[in-house]
Amino acid sequence: MNNPQNKEKLINLQEVREAAAARAQKFKEDIQASRKSSETDDPFDVFVYDPIAIRLTTLFIKMKWTPNAVTLLSLVFGVAGAVCLYPKKVPVNLLGVALIIFAAILDCSDGQVARLSHTGTPFGRFLDGAVDMANYLAIYFALGCRLAGETVSLSETLTFELSWYIWIVVVLALLCHSSQARKADYYRGLHLYFLNGSNNNYFARSKDLRRQLAELPEGSSPFRRLYLVIYLLYSGTQERGARQTQRLLDKIDENGGVISEWLAECYIDQSRKVIQVTNTLGFNLRTYILFLLLLFGKEIFWFLFVCIVLEGLKYAMMLRYETTAGRILAEFFPEGSGNAADENGGGNN
Repeated sequence: MNNPQNKEKLINLQEVREAAAARAQKFKEDIQASRKSSETDDPFDVFVYDPIAIRLTTLFIKMKWTPNAVTLLSLVFGVAGAVCLYPKKVPVNLLGVALIIFAAILDCSDGQVARLSHTGTPFGRFLDGAVDMANYLAIYFALGCRLAGETVSLSETLTFELSWYIWIVVVLALLCHSSQARKADYYRGLHLYFLNGSNNNYFARSKDLRRQLAELPEGSSPFRRLYLVIYLLYSGTQERGARQTQRLLDKIDENGGVISEWLAECYIDQSRKVIQVTNTLGFNLRTYILFLLLLFGKEIFWFLFVCIVLEGLKYAMMLRYETTAGRILAEFFPEGSGNAADENGGGNN
């Protein structure tokens, strides 16, 4: 004879299992919804950062935090982590590594908050990039202070003392880094632009920002004007050296901003072959190379890695994307393509 109490326990256990399964499914759906695109996601972010970030995101949304507040919190942890890289003390350095990684997780979370709560803005995207650069500025400054006056041995016969000129190396690497980040962000945004049907939320063209600046009404907030000026300068540097891409976008604008399915497929098909290079120029590779070199006391080689290896990858990425834009121009808009072979990949930082 069945015991009613046992039946009740079984029913309750089944309800608990179903509730747990529902929560797990909701968690998976939230992670998926929080991503821009699986094609532009760094695999390390997907499998390591995102599952942690989404839990923080859920908490931030419950607390009614804005994406910009999360972005600024990542700045606090990022700068604190950079400061911990200055002393040559492994425990302190490891703390710095942990803080910088947590800042990166918060950097994932702010975008998730924006997408899940539908509170993203162009200013938020701009602030996110500015904070990323500020965190790296702090890292470069800390490393410069750490290396200034140190004796570096590149080999048994090549030893020299670093002095004030370490700052030349720091500034050069920082300029390369800044250019790499801007270009990677630009082409990643273009991938999303074509993937999502001419959705212009992923990047801003300088001509559009220039028009917004000119159309600002009298009495507008000076901060709004300053933001547009800075964003205009940033977008202008992104577009430099991308002449074929700019011509392609101009042709799309002349067509009413409509991207045909065939054109989009052509661009995305080529972009998929190189899109992960944009992630290589992002946070994970360069930062974990730095952490590894720090542990061995060879952080000076990080600057060479940034200036030589990553800079080479940047130009290879640009060449591929500009070649793709040139081919699409020649195929879809032959009368306005110009000399694609001459323009592909041309330009400076």
